[in-house]
Amino acid sequence: MMKPIFVFLFTIVTFTTFGQSITISEELALRNDYDYTILGWVGGDLLLFRDRGHEFFIQAFDEELHLKWEREILLSPHRADIIGVISHPDKIDILYGVRDKGDYYIKHSAYDHSITLIDTMTLGIVENIFITPKVQMVSSEDENKAVVYREDGEGLHLISYDLTAHIVLWQNTLKLPGGGFQRDFRSIEVSNSGEFYLTVEPEKFLQKVQSLDVYSSLPGSEEFIHESIDMGEQQVYDYYTQFDNLHHDLVITGLYSDRNAARAQGFYFVRYQPGLDQTIHLLPFDESLLSEVNGKEVAISRGLSDFNVQKVALREDGGAVVIAELNKEFSRRSSLPVRRDNGTFGRGGWVDYYYEDLILFAINPDGTPHWKKVLRKRQYSQDDDAIYSSFFLFKTPARLRFLFNDEIKQENTVGGYEVSGTGYVERKTVFNTDYQRLKLRFKDGIQVAYNECIVPSERNNRLNLVRIQY
Repeated sequence: MMKPIFVFLFTIVTFTTFGQSITISEELALRNDYDYTILGWVGGDLLLFRDRGHEFFIQAFDEELHLKWEREILLSPHRADIIGVISHPDKIDILYGVRDKGDYYIKHSAYDHSITLIDTMTLGIVENIFITPKVQMVSSEDENKAVVYREDGEGLHLISYDLTAHIVLWQNTLKLPGGGFQRDFRSIEVSNSGEFYLTVEPEKFLQKVQSLDVYSSLPGSEEFIHESIDMGEQQVYDYYTQFDNLHHDLVITGLYSDRNAARAQGFYFVRYQPGLDQTIHLLPFDESLLSEVNGKEVAISRGLSDFNVQKVALREDGGAVVIAELNKEFSRRSSLPVRRDNGTFGRGGWVDYYYEDLILFAINPDGTPHWKKVLRKRQYSQDDDAIYSSFFLFKTPARLRFLFNDEIKQENTVGGYEVSGTGYVERKTVFNTDYQRLKLRFKDGIQVAYNECIVPSERNNRLNLVRIQY
């Protein structure tokens, strides 16, 4: 059943009136689902892709989020593994893998908004493989290019693919040092022209990490460039990357530490272009920021712990707003026996998740500090993989909006902040979920327009789509 809620919040001074409408879809059973992907508005319908373990369906919703239809997608006569699903205003692209006679085929199928097949293309073949490879993908900001990758003993195998022209741009294997180490490839970035960037830490056995390795592809070539970004005496506490298609460079940022690797002393910011000299901008914490975060005066040398950069909002002038979040995880063991799924008993435990304050650090185009703010929030949950914690970043040309659950519980208030380009902050209460049977997963939401986002809600194996319009 539809549950429309209309919430009007009246503000003063800077924002004269403020309102948003909340529309909630009917409940959808998740019992047989392996995964789902919100595709956004395609051909006038809101599409939802559902993976039920080698059975795949598309559901379409109208403007009021009424379910219009559901259609099955038959990708192959053989079992298919979904690599990624990408939507466009008039079509959807599905990248998937299929095993056939000992070989593994990486394929692409394009469908129009009514799920009529447009075209199918084979991107690559993994020959004579006995174990199904783990194939992943990253798409460009405009979602017209994708890089498909997999790792094995020979290196990182990469295919750059044009989703619009349906052609392979290039493919190659990147050999990384330190064989046998499990790499984290979440930092892979793809430009709108199909170039590839990978930022990694050096070998894990190093006691101090004082540099980052950047691998990138040359435009129009299958060769790679390898360069190191030297942090000097500072250590890399964490790192976050995002390609800036407006300024054609890779933004690398994060927190750095000095002698104590467990405590960060400030932010660093780099705009990287292959083959050019790089300038590392160090932005140390000051007393006012540390005092605001800790609620009392502390020595600058103490720094901060448990913060990590989660997002970066790029500015048109070449500046940026770096967003760090405090997150902690604690594991506790129980002295009582706990029954496992296989019928045996063993010692159990709990995992506590804390997602708390945000630090916003605005940086000018020349790498100097512009402004900095601390946004307060307190989120605690247990044994849920923190899927309801953290925040959703809603970007508009004039401001940033942060949406999050004030508390992680069944009935909850959705809160948020609005931050202007000059650093003016206003706290908001967006709406209340009482009696709506909602439990929102904000960090899995998607922005579909300058004034609209779709956020999934999961509660008791039931899914709702929540549309928030400003």
